[in-house]
Amino acid sequence: MQRAERDDVADVLNVSDREEFDDALEQLLERGKAERVMILSGTEGDRPDSRSPYARTNASITFRDEGDLRECVRLLRWSDERLRKRPDQLMLWQWDHSFREGMTIQFGVNWYDAAFFERRRDAFREPSHTRYYRMFGASPDDFKIEHVILGE
Repeated sequence: MQRAERDDVADVLNVSDREEFDDALEQLLERGKAERVMILSGTEGDRPDSRSPYARTNASITFRDEGDLRECVRLLRWSDERLRKRPDQLMLWQWDHSFREGMTIQFGVNWYDAAFFERRRDAFREPSHTRYYRMFGASPDDFKIEHVILGE
């Protein structure tokens, strides 16, 4: 996808107006070029109890362009922050840690409700998500997705 096409993507939630990365995240992103590094803690640390997830989705995407990788990290961070403000949703699912290893970003989603997981497991393919992927030159087909049922 051409960068000009990406610039035309409507950013109705003002994701692109988010703050720049702080020094700590900048250092983690730099270290991640040469080794696997956790760059975002997700929302898992905010969980008020010790429930075990019903299922987990592991996702990864490999980039060719550093700018696109960083825009993906910006959107993941924005999504983490947004979910923290919705504690009712934290009961159903949460973002787990995000990692950088070379040009690959890996992250996970823990699902706490079986019915919600079955309804939403492929939400990453919905237009509401794919609009954001265009901001970093990707589509759902660029993600490697693995769903794992952990138990009930």
